Amino acid sequence: MTTRQDSFDDADMKGSVRSPTFEGRVEETVFKPELKEAIDNSKLDPWSRRAVALYFICMVGFMNAVSSGFDGSLMGGINAMDQYLNYFHYTSTGSATGIIFLIYVVGQFAGAFFAGPAADRFGRRGGMAVGCTIILIGASVVTAAQNPGMFLGGRFVLGFGIAISTTAAPMWVTELAPAHWRGRLGAAYNSCYFVGAIPATGIMVGSVNFNSTWAWRLPLLLQVIPPTIVLSCLWFCPESPRWLVSRGHIEEARAVMMAYHSVDGKSTNPLIEFQLREFQEMIQVRKMEPVWDYSALWRSANARWRVVSLALMCWNGQLAGNGLITYFLPVILKNAGVTSSHTQLLYNFANNLLSCAGAFTGAALTDRMPRRARLYIGSILLAALLATVAALSGAYGKAGNTNVDGAHATIAMIFLFGITYSFVYTPLQALYCAEVLDQEMRAKGMAVHVIIANSAGFINTFANSVGLQRWGYKYYFVFVVWDVIAGVLWFLFGAETRGRTLEELDEVFNQPWPAFAGARKVKVVVKESGDREVVEVIDDAKV
Repeated sequence: MTTRQDSFDDADMKGSVRSPTFEGRVEETVFKPELKEAIDNSKLDPWSRRAVALYFICMVGFMNAVSSGFDGSLMGGINAMDQYLNYFHYTSTGSATGIIFLIYVVGQFAGAFFAGPAADRFGRRGGMAVGCTIILIGASVVTAAQNPGMFLGGRFVLGFGIAISTTAAPMWVTELAPAHWRGRLGAAYNSCYFVGAIPATGIMVGSVNFNSTWAWRLPLLLQVIPPTIVLSCLWFCPESPRWLVSRGHIEEARAVMMAYHSVDGKSTNPLIEFQLREFQEMIQVRKMEPVWDYSALWRSANARWRVVSLALMCWNGQLAGNGLITYFLPVILKNAGVTSSHTQLLYNFANNLLSCAGAFTGAALTDRMPRRARLYIGSILLAALLATVAALSGAYGKAGNTNVDGAHATIAMIFLFGITYSFVYTPLQALYCAEVLDQEMRAKGMAVHVIIANSAGFINTFANSVGLQRWGYKYYFVFVVWDVIAGVLWFLFGAETRGRTLEELDEVFNQPWPAFAGARKVKVVVKESGDREVVEVIDDAKV
């Protein structure tokens, strides 16, 4: 009998390569034997026409992350432009600049309260449409801003729209993907942040030379491109099968899955039927809850554990020190001895290129790496790298420094930190949050994710601006300490989500300590008939 090795399309559902045993049978380590059997019997080709069509559909969702990346990188670069600072009479740090960054966060807070109900009531596509429409309005206002009040108002509207679109989009991608492709597609979503960040920073390298307000208005105007693409393509895309099941549209959900989860696009298969059975068992057809009813997030121990995992990603992902790099890289480069605004923008552009490479490498490996280990080991590594950046900035980033090699070493470590952060956190920030929430709580839970992330983001905006102004490189050590704490928190409380369908994760969160139960696998023997027999339970969650 010929045995098939690990392949591109089932890596997420297995813990090890199959190994031959006696009498023509093979052993394999899996999370869920029934799911693995359904995947094997469905024989989906990840490079088929239907699979490629699904990838393009998911790219429509990815454009919402592009919008977020475009804005996040714009303000960091614009904040280094004299044309912008002189027009509004701002400085690159301090409370006034902190408020400019903070108002975007306030907009996201406000938008989050509407994001969950919008995605539940109008569907995941409807939620994206509402958010993108609001983003277009906000982009128009900031581009045409004639005074600080108008600029602040536009920033608020942008944050409001981004909150709604980036709540609905990762849910849509995660719920639409086949179970064994969920990791790669979900991780690619947030990695597309850099697809927006790279052109944004690249445009500013050229526009900074304009002797007019178009130096900063042109980059802001180009924010309209991603949401316009989403609104143009969205209604040609399918709705989430899980959302359809939650509204009682079982056959419509089956049709969507047959179109993209089957060999010929017209017939069902064991994987489709397996997932539909799980949908119907775990998802209740229900009436729309009142917009203020968030009780699903805490009414059971299962739900509370899920929210703990959600909060870990929101806080740890925001407080890893990336806010220093994302929003205040020009200030950090100045600390390292780079004083030319044009050179700072070039370095900002280079940092986004390198971080993009780190993010998409991390996304490509998401199905093959345990989420939990990646997060707790990565957090400790980030602490070490940021401490090195702080030490080098202290030694070589002072005014009058003549050690060029030392300044270059500082910049290299800043880049290495960005690459590592992007590898560890960027692919998982949206994916992990969508995974740990069940269907009943996913929409409102993802809205709460925006609120929690932005409460941490307050530190990355207003507080960072003031902290860097007062303490310079010494302020970095606040985040060094937090990264160490984050590593411990991930080890103790982070649940492993790899290798199971979204519905099967209910078993993990029903355990007394999900962090140590999530990575538990079973060893099965595959007989010549194709049947699987469990021979051993492997508990390697603590390593």
